[in-house]
Amino acid sequence: MNHLWFIFLSLGIHLLQMLNHPVASTKISLKCIFLLMLFCYGIFLEAHAQPIISGFKHLTIDNGLSQNSVNCIFQDRSGFMWFGTQDGLNRYDGYEFRHFRSQKNNTESLSNNYVWDIYEDEKGILWIATFGGGLNRYDPETDRWKHFTHDNKDPKSFPSNRLFSITEGISGVLWIGSNEGLIRFDTKLESSEMFLAEDAGGNSYKDNYIGIVSDDIEGNLWLRSEDGLTFFNTQDGTATNFREAPFSNAFPLGDVYDIKRDEDFLLVCCDAGLLKIDPKTKSDTLLLPLKDMTIDGQNVAVRKVLALGHDEYAIGTSLGLILFNGKNQKKEVYTSSASDEKSLTHGYITALFKSTDQTFWAGTRNGLNWVDQLYPDFVHLRSIPGKEGLSNPNVNSFIEEKDSLLWIGTSDGLNLYNKNSNTFKVFRKEDKPFNGMTNNYILVLFKDSNGTKWVGTRGHGVFKVTDSYNFEPLSPINENLTSTSVHFMAEGKDGTLWLGTGGRGLWKYDPKTNTVKTYPSAKDGKGPHHSYIFSIVPDSQGNIWIGTPTGGLNLFDPQKERFLYFLNDPNNENSLSNDIILTLYEDQERTLWIGTNGRLNKLIPKLEPNMFEKLQGREKDSLFISYGRDAGFPNDVAYGILEDENENLWIPTNQGLAVFNTQSEKVVKNYDTSHGLQSNEFNQNGYHKGLSGNFYFGGVNGLNMVNPTKISPNNFPPPVVFTRLSIFNEEVPISTHSKKFGLGAPITALEAISLSWKHDVITFDFVGLSYKSPEKNLYSYRLDGFDEKWSPPGKSRSATYTNLDPGTYTFWVKAANNDGLWNTEGKSLQIHISSPPWASWYAYITYLLMAIGIFYLFLRYRIQKATREIRVQTEIEQARSQERELFRKRSARDFHDEAGTKITRIALIAELVKQNSKNNPKVQEQLEQLSDNLQELNVGMRDFIWALDPSKDNFYDTLNRFIDFASSFCETAGVRFSSGVLPEKFKELQLNMANRRHLLMIFKEALNNSIKHGNPKQAAFNAEVKEDGALQISLKDNGQGFSEETISKGHGIQNMKSRAEAMGADLKIESQKGKGTIITLELLITQMGDENASLK
Repeated sequence: MNHLWFIFLSLGIHLLQMLNHPVASTKISLKCIFLLMLFCYGIFLEAHAQPIISGFKHLTIDNGLSQNSVNCIFQDRSGFMWFGTQDGLNRYDGYEFRHFRSQKNNTESLSNNYVWDIYEDEKGILWIATFGGGLNRYDPETDRWKHFTHDNKDPKSFPSNRLFSITEGISGVLWIGSNEGLIRFDTKLESSEMFLAEDAGGNSYKDNYIGIVSDDIEGNLWLRSEDGLTFFNTQDGTATNFREAPFSNAFPLGDVYDIKRDEDFLLVCCDAGLLKIDPKTKSDTLLLPLKDMTIDGQNVAVRKVLALGHDEYAIGTSLGLILFNGKNQKKEVYTSSASDEKSLTHGYITALFKSTDQTFWAGTRNGLNWVDQLYPDFVHLRSIPGKEGLSNPNVNSFIEEKDSLLWIGTSDGLNLYNKNSNTFKVFRKEDKPFNGMTNNYILVLFKDSNGTKWVGTRGHGVFKVTDSYNFEPLSPINENLTSTSVHFMAEGKDGTLWLGTGGRGLWKYDPKTNTVKTYPSAKDGKGPHHSYIFSIVPDSQGNIWIGTPTGGLNLFDPQKERFLYFLNDPNNENSLSNDIILTLYEDQERTLWIGTNGRLNKLIPKLEPNMFEKLQGREKDSLFISYGRDAGFPNDVAYGILEDENENLWIPTNQGLAVFNTQSEKVVKNYDTSHGLQSNEFNQNGYHKGLSGNFYFGGVNGLNMVNPTKISPNNFPPPVVFTRLSIFNEEVPISTHSKKFGLGAPITALEAISLSWKHDVITFDFVGLSYKSPEKNLYSYRLDGFDEKWSPPGKSRSATYTNLDPGTYTFWVKAANNDGLWNTEGKSLQIHISSPPWASWYAYITYLLMAIGIFYLFLRYRIQKATREIRVQTEIEQARSQERELFRKRSARDFHDEAGTKITRIALIAELVKQNSKNNPKVQEQLEQLSDNLQELNVGMRDFIWALDPSKDNFYDTLNRFIDFASSFCETAGVRFSSGVLPEKFKELQLNMANRRHLLMIFKEALNNSIKHGNPKQAAFNAEVKEDGALQISLKDNGQGFSEETISKGHGIQNMKSRAEAMGADLKIESQKGKGTIITLELLITQMGDENASLK
């Protein structure tokens, strides 16, 4: 550490003492001299400022980088980062690298591993400038490479293989700087043209070297050449060299190392320093001379520049990185240090870049360095061995004063930090001359209402800081109790100072009388419940609250000097949650908050005067509400409490910094080391709200200062890309020619894929391309057609599905950045899974045809079986029918022979008796009756025998039988009978025996009734087939007719109807007195007893 400032300060102190001497002849304002000393103090310290960026993250070969010498950095339109090295090209997604290297005899690879520059054209094609391999064209959508190289045997080949820089002109033209000159390359025609070559008249360039090519707002080019800075007019192809400032000629440029476009301007790194050129106004300005860029007293070479916006610049030098503010001319210097693992990996800066999410990247000769923010929300001040910084990483307390001064108490010394100059002064007991401090372990810092600063130490009491930065022990405390530790200090409304000690209870110090009153620990209400006091809050209502370790929360009544104790009751969840009290705070709503070793607590009653009386006797009541992990806290330990303007409590814990909203009673934000915190673990008393509005938090690795009103969240939603498709845990290659399954293009470029039914285990890998603490990014996914809802947010970057049914699905992924901002649009990939051969459309057609065939065969089998059964049944029925017919014929013949003979014999005997008994009238009468009955029996017998005869089983014979009967019967009765001619086709209609009998008996009964009761003169019989196919048989007479009552009650007519119903026929009787009778019988052919009957 440089102690010049301290020597100067000591001299100033002696001067002040002399000026205060009573014999001093001249009185000078001590205040003015002191301010002068502070001014000089700032000047002396400025060269030793600690940078705002507390540390860099690193990517080296140990993290997957192909090689540590990084020549260029680029980000493509998808969001991937690209790093060109001396041994390969790297694509980075925040987690993993994909390497591109040259492969012998493989044109589908990088042509050369030494990559100088990367450029993306308007179509998304990447152009790679290599040193020794010419120009490479890479299409990310096809993963295909094409080389443009120089062949000495082919004058039409690409002009050079040693390329350095690429920029794009108009109409798809690339301008390329090479070792042989400036190349104009037409990407459409793939043709090239050389400019500024050795044979170009009037322009002599050493080796024709063009190292850097940059375009300006007017479409012209500015080049780094061996002659320094060169202007090239793209319209006429003319060039102008500049060895001095191009427009002002005010200073020589020397060698040029980098040229970058900054909107309308150009930035040039040269031996003169950082130059700014305005091509429009043709003016130039030296923003920062090289002489002002010394690092640790050494001269540097300016190698790279990057415009950061708002007149701020990142300048890469041979010894480190400089952040330069052109408005206030301030510089922040970052170097490489073996003792600081967060410093640059190397001092030689080879590339600078800022990605779309505002991450800053710096390439060096020993890997990549990057930070989430150049100007972080949480400024981290730390202890750096061998460097300017905190005297000790363990920070315990703060006091912020005006004039940007911050007092910092550590475990090894008191630090005074100047925020304007970013410098430190450390006070220790070892300082020479002796400053009065007797212990370096600072437990608490406090500033009273009079502006006096107090320092509480471990084991050495309290010291007062004098205006000359000496330390006076607090008398009489330190004189009497030199071994006392003071953990906390607070001031009452009357100016009384309250001191919390380590092991000696509560002390009351009256600055007016310089007296101390002590309150040792007690359990009877006369002292605090524990001898250690960790926190004291004199509230706005005149009450004094005391936090102790294991003694819970104590309420002290300063008027009556009595104590109340509030302790944890395991049986009461609304008691104090833990008895170790680490911090106390009264918010703007008069609510007391208690930070404990186990959850944050809120006292339910609002603070008001005389709280002692209101709470006395209620110590065991339900007076508290506690909040922990269930409210969103990352940890249950609350080291401190600060309140912002939005009613949020900022609470340091053992797992980061929590922001708790008092209205919602939930944690609204958690910060951790990824946001720039010194550590996730903080220290008791290490919290302070400064006059500037800054919050200060101290922990085990330094301190953080943050302004809650100026926090800039990460508003960049990470774009989502798919990075890998795996089947059975094996990555699917990009292949269009192999027989093995492969993708036709990179998964990053595909919108849909088709998979086989054999692919039972499918894994999708994806990433959200945000580089601000990518380990904090979250992901959620869903497979439409399978998942009902999104997966819970998590850090996993892959999703696996097994045994998906054939069909079409859409896989969706969305990502959130480190601040929880989601890219709600996400990314989708359509997946079609083909059906197995047995479940394909042609298989289903085959199945259908097979089913039809099987059904046909089955139906045919059933038909054949039924046909066989019917044939067998028919044969059986025919056999039975034949047997019945034979039986009927035999029965008819036998009955005719037997019954006929018998009847004839009876008739003959009756006739003989009749001849022999002529004289007996009574016998004659009986014999006459016998003859009539025999006659009727003979007629019935003949009908019966006729019915038995199967040869008569047809409609024709049945009707003829009735006609014969009717003719004979009518002739006997004296009635003229007529009938229509029967069609021959009636012979085809079979009629079973029962229906033959029913038909004959119906019409015999009808004819008998007609003649017997109607006395007709004529009777007519007719049979025909109607148009609807029904048979109609009618008998009509011209007799006297019947009444309806006779028709409905006649026994014979009822018999006729019963027989018609048995046949399934419809019988109609139409009769009117004096008009005759018509009897009609209608029946279907199938109702005749033969279902196979039909009339053709």
